[in-house]
Parts: sequence; structure tokens; C-alpha cells
Amino acid sequence: MVIDIDPNKKSDQAESVILHHDIIHNPATVFHFELQWIGTTARSIEDLIRQWGRIVERYGLKLVEAYVTQISDIRDRNAFQSCFPMRLAVLPPIMMDIEKRVPEGTQTTHYFEYAILKKFGYILDVEAASLYPENIDVVYSYRRSPYKYSQFVHKSGMGFVQVLGGSQGFVFLTNRLMGPGRMDKNKDSRRAAIAEEIRIELHKFVSDKKVLEDFYSEEIAVLMQYQANDDLPMPTLAV
Repeated sequence: MVIDIDPNKKSDQAESVILHHDIIHNPATVFHFELQWIGTTARSIEDLIRQWGRIVERYGLKLVEAYVTQISDIRDRNAFQSCFPMRLAVLPPIMMDIEKRVPEGTQTTHYFEYAILKKFGYILDVEAASLYPENIDVVYSYRRSPYKYSQFVHKSGMGFVQVLGGSQGFVFLTNRLMGPGRMDKNKDSRRAAIAEEIRIELHKFVSDKKVLEDFYSEEIAVLMQYQANDDLPMPTLAV
């Protein structure tokens, strides 16, 4: 839809943008919208983002500016930024019939990787296209190409993670779109420090074999409570 972002006519020209937004929302994921414009002044865009940010904060939400493509492709668009790899010290357990141990509709392909990210305050941003059922065709009017890997965003908005799976684990990217041009240098430096903290915290966790094994064991114990069935095989840890 086309929206007027200067209803009070402060500008001497027409200020409008094309707004794309999700029409179906899952509370377990973030809500997306994208603005597209030609000729609209940067000041008007900045004012609009500030206004929306103040409004959503009243409801306990956070407005996060994000990249228009998946983070694993960032080098194709920005030669000065790249993802930080995070390999898992221990592969996730292989759990047969895990679908019977979780609520219906739960994504199980990368169940343990998702559990790790949720533990550290990450929220699902975009699901990998390959993880949708074959009978569901997901279409975004604003998305250039399907996401190869599921992508998460930290609740602070300062970092993104994609789930590569297997021994490759994750890739992390600092969100450099948060705040540039609208905040003073002190705030920018604090945000950079937060991004580094959440990166180090996650990397330290996935690099510790003992900690990961304990985490997997705790998750398995919870899963076993969902389906007490002696016919189901016990999970195995892949080392």
C-alpha cells in the first residue's frame, strides 16, 4: 500500500512510501514490514521510523531495522562486513520420532539448535524455505529470494544468527543498521559493546563440549516427558 508519511505537510514536496507488511503473523516470530521509496526525503523517513519506534515501545515491542536479504549473503552486498562462524563442539542428538515428543507443528529439523538460540534470547526472524511443508507456498511481495537457512534475531536487535545445521552450527552477524545517523557516538559504542557481548556469550556456549552435552541432556529429559512410550528409541549423541 502507498502511505503518506507527511500528513502535516511540513515538506515542500509529496512524501510517500510503499509499505509492504506481513498479513499472517505467528506470535513465535517477528512481524515484518518494508518501506520502498523514490525521491522521498531522508528526513521524512527518519521521522517516521522514530514515530513508529515510540508507538511500539508502549506495547512492549521493539522496532529493529534489518537487512533485506539473509545474513549469510552479506558479503555479496558489503565487502566490509562478514558473518562470524560458530561451530558446535558437539553435534545435536539424533532423536528418532522426535515429532511424537513435541507439540504438533513444532519444527524438528534443527530442534536443538533452535533451543540453544531461544535460551540466549533469540527470536525466529525468517524460517528457511525448505522447512515449510510441500503443500504450503509462502510468498512475500518484498522478499527478493527464499532464505536458505532459518534466521533469528536477538531480542536486543543487535545481532542476527542463521542456523546452518550439523557441525557448521551457526553464523552470527552484528546488526550495524541499528542507530547509525540517529544516535550519538556514545550510544553507538554501547550498542557495539552489547553486540560483542551477545556474540561472545553464544560462541563460548557452543564451543564448550561439556556445557553442550549437559544442555542436550536437559532438553532430552524434557522431551521424554511429552511421550512416555517404551517403543520409542532413546536418543543418541553424535560426537
